[in-house]
Amino acid sequence: PAHLFALFFQIRRAFHLTYRAISGTTRLSAGLRADVWNSIFTHDLRRYRKGLHARMQEFSTLVLGPSGTGKELVAQAIGMSQYIPFQENSRQFLMDFRQCHQPVHLAALPATLLESELFGHCKGAFTGAIADRAGFLETRHAAQTVFLDEVGELPPEVQVKLLRVLQSRHFQRVGDHTLREFHGRIIAATHRDLGVEMENGRFREDLYYRLCSDIIRTPSLRDQLREKPAELDHLLSVVSLRLVDRSVASELAGEAAAWIRKSLPDHPWPGNMRELEQCVRSILIRGRYAPPSAGQAKASDAATALGMAVAAGDLDHEQLLGRYFALIYARCGSYEAAGQRLGIDWRTIKTRMDQ
Repeated sequence: PAHLFALFFQIRRAFHLTYRAISGTTRLSAGLRADVWNSIFTHDLRRYRKGLHARMQEFSTLVLGPSGTGKELVAQAIGMSQYIPFQENSRQFLMDFRQCHQPVHLAALPATLLESELFGHCKGAFTGAIADRAGFLETRHAAQTVFLDEVGELPPEVQVKLLRVLQSRHFQRVGDHTLREFHGRIIAATHRDLGVEMENGRFREDLYYRLCSDIIRTPSLRDQLREKPAELDHLLSVVSLRLVDRSVASELAGEAAAWIRKSLPDHPWPGNMRELEQCVRSILIRGRYAPPSAGQAKASDAATALGMAVAAGDLDHEQLLGRYFALIYARCGSYEAAGQRLGIDWRTIKTRMDQ
């Protein structure tokens, strides 16, 4: 009975969390929800109930897709829907499902600290290590998941250590020789083409084959709208409800739909859902939205405006650097290209713009 109770609670969580993460009405969205469900329970729920539920941590999930398509939401739905045993004696679940999902944004971590953040370190392992510290991979139970966002950015030496974790379920803290066990499940995501990355030697093939037993691909907004143009109205309603009160959400969604169909009828939405949300925000504030292509056409105006702000002394150090990074990023079209042009690590640009 305790096992069935835990299973029913898991099914209930998975249903609500999956629909909250993926709210589309297209066949692509339905297929994505099915992929998430299978990642949690596999396609055979009876086999899962009989014993597979206790071994799902051995199967990593790799989420692929363009930026802005909800890879992190997919990972969160899977991570918070893991099986959690119910303890009959205490009449409590072993842990709170909200604590089961641990996201790690690899691109935001400096390369010098990445290994320490993932695996932990012991006191004195390096300058500044004044105490022992547990890493993200030091999980306590199989119900826990660690989400490695932008796994394609991992440096080679960290890829080797992660591969060992997936192979043996053991790891060592930086500066320590004690073997520690990884009990949880790995969910990884990237917008990069890992096939190209492997051909160019930037991503290990053996690590990919440890991650690819379960692959989920998030569809682009452009593909969803191509399949069902009316999906735009539904997605605008969902976005509007996130931004404003329910009493005015319908009005905002209608205003945004009318403006988009009139001014951007063939827009490809390269930023996907993230761009659509910013579009609605811009229409809410200014009554219009200038997509990246339109912004690039006026790059000289943006540079002139930045120059005038500098001449007037209106910007502090942080604002000046942030606006200049944003200008170069808009012209180059990617963090990597902007980093090469400026001669700095692309992660620095991304972190600054995120802030």
